[in-house]
Amino acid sequence: MCAIFGSFDKTMLEVLYDANKERGNFASSVVCLSDDDQYIAKYEGDINFDKFNYAGRKDIEYLLGHVQAPTSAKRTWNYNTSHPFESMTWLVSHNGVLTNEKKLRRKHTRFLENPVDTAVIVELLEKYSQVNKTPINTIKQVLSMLEGSFALSIVNCETNDVFIARVGSVLHYNNKGNYTTMPGTGYKVLPEGVIMRLNKKTKRWNKAGTFEVKSPFTFV
Repeated sequence: MCAIFGSFDKTMLEVLYDANKERGNFASSVVCLSDDDQYIAKYEGDINFDKFNYAGRKDIEYLLGHVQAPTSAKRTWNYNTSHPFESMTWLVSHNGVLTNEKKLRRKHTRFLENPVDTAVIVELLEKYSQVNKTPINTIKQVLSMLEGSFALSIVNCETNDVFIARVGSVLHYNNKGNYTTMPGTGYKVLPEGVIMRLNKKTKRWNKAGTFEVKSPFTFV
């Protein structure tokens, strides 16, 4: 199990972290969006918020978090195999399992060395952003290719736009711009096959599009 969560507010991010950390203490991360850039902090184990200073940033636009459970008893922590996964244009955090990962690697990302399935998603987003005119069209195309379960937070690094979507894996959101794997008061379940984009002015999630759902399974 893993979990993803996000908020405009530092205190709320810590609340969401506490609510989700039972889903994995193998690794954790925080992404700070500010001034059109992204500060990424990845940790082995838990986040110590008493020492975490958000890289001294005071103009934070949004905060995204992830907690990760180990996928095997022999796995050791590595920065490059911990969430979020990144490319020149995208940041992605993921809870779930892709069942067509090997097929996607053979057909689209044969030279990708990172063994984690989330890395395939980032590679596909980067590849198809070269042919699509808008980020949302790229996301629609890539998510329609995925099979299995996934709850995703996606950041376009050129605009700092934040998107969330899911199939199978659970994900909740509210009208204050928060999202979380674990449910809470005032949160709604994100419908499968719907892409939501964060409006930073209104601090609300807006429907940005839909994609084809291919998985008949439900995971946590």
